[in-house]
Amino acid sequence: MKLRIILFTTVTFFLVTNSKIVTSQITAYPDTTVCSGETLTLYSEVTEFCGDCYTYEEIPYAPEEIGGVATSMVDDTYIGPFDIGFTFCFFGTDFTQFYVCSNGWISFSAPGGSWAGNWTPDGPIPDNAANVPKNAIFGPWTDWYTGLCDDCIHYETIGISPNQKTVITWEEVPLYECTSDVGTFQIVLYESSNYIDNHFVDVMVCPTWDIGVATQGVQNSDGTIAFAVDGRNATEWAASEESWRWYTSDLTWYDEDGLIVGTGPTVDVTPEETTTYTLVQSLCDGTTLEDDVTITVAESFDGTLTITDVSCGGDTDGSATINLSGAGPYTYEWSTGATGSNTLSGLSAGDYNVLVIAPDGCQKIFEFTIAEPIPLVLEIEDINDNQCYGYNDGSAEISTSGGAIPYTISVNGDSGAGSILTGLTAGDYDVVVTDANGCEESTTFTINQPDDISIYAGPDLSIVFGASVTIEAEPSTTELSGVSWSPGGGTLNCDTLIDTTGICFSYTVTPGNSGYIIVGITDLNGCYTSDSVYVTVIYTNEVLMPNAFTPNGDNINDNFQGIAFDLATYNMQIFNRWGELMFETNSIDYSLGWDGRYNNEEQEVGSYVYLVNALFNTGISFSKNGTFTLVR
Repeated sequence: MKLRIILFTTVTFFLVTNSKIVTSQITAYPDTTVCSGETLTLYSEVTEFCGDCYTYEEIPYAPEEIGGVATSMVDDTYIGPFDIGFTFCFFGTDFTQFYVCSNGWISFSAPGGSWAGNWTPDGPIPDNAANVPKNAIFGPWTDWYTGLCDDCIHYETIGISPNQKTVITWEEVPLYECTSDVGTFQIVLYESSNYIDNHFVDVMVCPTWDIGVATQGVQNSDGTIAFAVDGRNATEWAASEESWRWYTSDLTWYDEDGLIVGTGPTVDVTPEETTTYTLVQSLCDGTTLEDDVTITVAESFDGTLTITDVSCGGDTDGSATINLSGAGPYTYEWSTGATGSNTLSGLSAGDYNVLVIAPDGCQKIFEFTIAEPIPLVLEIEDINDNQCYGYNDGSAEISTSGGAIPYTISVNGDSGAGSILTGLTAGDYDVVVTDANGCEESTTFTINQPDDISIYAGPDLSIVFGASVTIEAEPSTTELSGVSWSPGGGTLNCDTLIDTTGICFSYTVTPGNSGYIIVGITDLNGCYTSDSVYVTVIYTNEVLMPNAFTPNGDNINDNFQGIAFDLATYNMQIFNRWGELMFETNSIDYSLGWDGRYNNEEQEVGSYVYLVNALFNTGISFSKNGTFTLVR
């Protein structure tokens, strides 16, 4: 690139006598090679000239968003200083702070005592009168009545250095004496470029107050140099949805034939052949700066991509191959960092590109996407464990989504499983789901079961007929909801039951026949188990007689009767103490025993005598007498 600076003699005198000397430079870039038919953007790097001259132009309407610090102001006053947030050059001098006046202007100098009170321009600028604002930007200056609005002044610095902006906003501020008319407008300061923008949402003047004029412009520190928009220098005017920019230079791009191809800091070009473009910066003081940028045009080529998508969601078996129309050899730079080959493999789903460089410098980027099926998702839901140890009432539901239907479900190697599994025993289960594309997803789940419960009733026993037996059971846990005993009619031997369910592990019973005594327990899960003792009853050729009974109608021990087994004949007689026969029976059936009555009348409490004669089927005779007590 070459840099040319042209400075006219007359302008040199102006700079030396009217402003500080400012070094300026301009760079246009990039010098590069493009493929024929390709459009690219040319850029510039410019050090903005900052002197005692400004030019302006109307730009597309684009106000900044209102924000930042909000404050109220008394009418005809100023506030500040506030930090700009960066160094801003104005009329050849650098500033870092500013002041805000209620009447629509800012200054980089502390306002004089009468500046704010001069609510309306007395005449055009430049004006070096003591009551006229200096070192100021008017945007626009007229008699705005901030005393009637709250928090209607805003200021903030936005953006990232070196491209920050400071935005000062007057929001819906009434005009003095025309308070139904409200104005909203902004002054924007730019870092680096030192641009100044005026954004007018709505601005106007009050024609019936004072002289009814306003000014849009800029003025230097002593009021000797100023610039104003034509027709808006202490005149009656209004504006709506306008944006204006103040700057000290403009940029123009030219081709080799001297034709303008664009303006501004960037330009898009599509050269058909190798072309040198010239960027010219024209300063408002007459200085012109130039730089060239050369775009070499190379022969273009075409390319096609062959894409292999990922076979299963989440896999990395995608690939891409770029096929080119030219002779080559080509250089390949893939977005993954790979180089050297026109094929890239091992790709997961996503967006990629490959930069292809031809021998003559033509470069093209080919973008592509590796797709994948919807990932296969496998979840196990509604797992129900076994209620009791050793049961097979476990269940689970297999939920499958994504992939490609139909699905094949395998559970512990059984490929015929359905999505709802029942009748499961405790243990681990391996689940594999395969979709129509052959993609697999696997997981495991476990069916649990509670601990086993048990109870030990003791060893088998032998007793003589009529004897009682006591069982002392031993459970594996006391976390139980109940205990049951069979046969009934026995006695629980616990002083205090564990709870109202009657949990007790000691039981006494008098069995009449050989058989099992069974104890069962139920735990808190509702699981049941039992154990038993076989009791062998040894029968003797003897009739057992009680020594008392209580005929009180409570169905317990209401009859007096003997107990015997394997009888051929039986006779029992009951006598009172005077020897009178009270009762006689030839049956050993308990229900046919003596009920304590004689001639249907209850007999008195006291002692009585029994006489028993029996013949067993073994042929042995038995006789016995004794006394017993009737108790009520």
